[in-house]
Amino acid sequence: MTTYQAPVGEYKFLAGHVLAKEYEAISGEDASAETLGTVLETLGQFVSERLVPLIASADSAGCLVTNEGVKAPAGYHEVYNDFVTDGWGALHTAIEDGGQGLPLPFGFACDELLSAGSMSFALYASIRLGVYSVLKTIGSPYLQETYLQKIGSGEWNGTMCLTEPQCGTDLSLIRTIATEAEDGTYRLSGTKIFITGGDHDLTPNIVHLVLARIQGAPAGLAGLGLFIVPKFSVAADGALGARNGVTCPRVEEKLGIHASATAELLFEGAQGWIVGAPGAGLMGMFSMMKLARIGTSFQAIGVAEIASQNAIAYALERIQGRDLVGGNKGSIPIADHPNIRREIVRMRTLTSSARMLAFMTSLVNEQSLGPKGADSTKRAQVILPVLMSASKAISSEIGVDVATAAMQTHGGHGYIRDTGIEVLLRDVQILPIYEGTNDVQSLDLILRRLDDGRHQAIDATVDWLRSQIAELPSNESHVEYVKRTLKLLSRIEDVVSVLKEELQRSPFAALQCAREFLWLVGHGVMATLWLRVLFALDSNNLPIDKVAKRAQAQFYFAYLLPETEVRVSRLMAGLEIEQSLRAYPVSLNF
Repeated sequence: MTTYQAPVGEYKFLAGHVLAKEYEAISGEDASAETLGTVLETLGQFVSERLVPLIASADSAGCLVTNEGVKAPAGYHEVYNDFVTDGWGALHTAIEDGGQGLPLPFGFACDELLSAGSMSFALYASIRLGVYSVLKTIGSPYLQETYLQKIGSGEWNGTMCLTEPQCGTDLSLIRTIATEAEDGTYRLSGTKIFITGGDHDLTPNIVHLVLARIQGAPAGLAGLGLFIVPKFSVAADGALGARNGVTCPRVEEKLGIHASATAELLFEGAQGWIVGAPGAGLMGMFSMMKLARIGTSFQAIGVAEIASQNAIAYALERIQGRDLVGGNKGSIPIADHPNIRREIVRMRTLTSSARMLAFMTSLVNEQSLGPKGADSTKRAQVILPVLMSASKAISSEIGVDVATAAMQTHGGHGYIRDTGIEVLLRDVQILPIYEGTNDVQSLDLILRRLDDGRHQAIDATVDWLRSQIAELPSNESHVEYVKRTLKLLSRIEDVVSVLKEELQRSPFAALQCAREFLWLVGHGVMATLWLRVLFALDSNNLPIDKVAKRAQAQFYFAYLLPETEVRVSRLMAGLEIEQSLRAYPVSLNF
């Protein structure tokens, strides 16, 4: 039986203590750390009571393609309706659009809880918010009036349609064509694949945000436009009309997230409305992808949280093996074996590390939207791409790692369906892939963030981390951990110099080790955040177990941080690694 307890105390600790300075700058009076805790506690009950019981049945049933469209698993329709009716879908949409106006980090924290209950359901609940954001930012008055409130509340859903059979990352290869009609709208024709929530029966309408090539526009990225294409046409009074030339011939048969309708969509003369200026579609889509990319981190954290909770529950009740340390006779709970205890602490520390990294990223994203020209805004805009790439890649890999460790803790019982662990492990595998693969995220750091001609974003990130450490109060008991973190930041600076030289001398050598560099930078952020945790633990009346959190911090610096030296060694050996890679005969002659 899968169990779940929302990490309310963890978020209250982050918002009210560890990241209080950043959180207070964006939260306002109505979004205190206590308010965040209350929201998460209530949503946590919803997840435990309504979503968790559907994990096995929804995974087994999946989505069904019928003549009327795609049907979501049994139980999802009622739960989704209650989710919208109770106001969860409108937490951070604008008050003028019928929302509650809470900060976006609230929504991301809620995404973690929903993803713990079901990644598939969380996708239905969250993907539309990117459409809402794009329309709110650059949508015409007509589009805003027609769609904002419906999408913002969750009454209608939305999708992001980029990928086509012949193109994924390289969007210049898009073939979907948008032809302007006499009435100023467009007619779209083409095929999109891998569309999350592309078709389902949870909402009466689905609003697709489609990237398409404008007929007669220049080749390449400059010829792309962004279009709103509703599943059903919308009359002037808001009533739904006929199907709008968008059909779903199939949903993908996937390793995991079976309950999510990952669809192929055919656009056959579908009517669309352009969003923003012609040729500027890619920039609008990137703003949606930014939110989806940050959200991916929280999906992974949700899986890691519920997987580790259930691994601990199993380890406490599973009696197996003799006491090889204390010498007591008789079998003991496997949680008392040193290697299992290490894995439990490792799972919990990794989950906490990812949560801090992701939540900080969400706060910096808010700062990047601050007053134009302000120093804090400009700095946030420079370092945000670094944090987004690191958070997305590291959190998603931590999600896979923790789910795998949870299965190992369960042993054979984790491999069968009864415990629910195998569902989590299958679901989480998608996260390193979608919203830009982790290899793409790591390449971005080396190709764009070392020096883009205007900013040296990695250097700015390291400077920002140093400033955080400098602001910490003096405490002799934490001096050694401060030294280790500052040493790591210096090592990052050394590696940056090497990578800049290698990019000039041998791009192959620099690019093949991009993943190592991303993790190195990520550890720089996480180590700094763990320092902030240690200093926050000196306060009283905290909402978390101080002993457990201090043990996690100690474990991070003693067990997890040392892996950075291995990554530095690989980065410094880039040219030698290049020689071995080029020498290896990649062929089908095995």
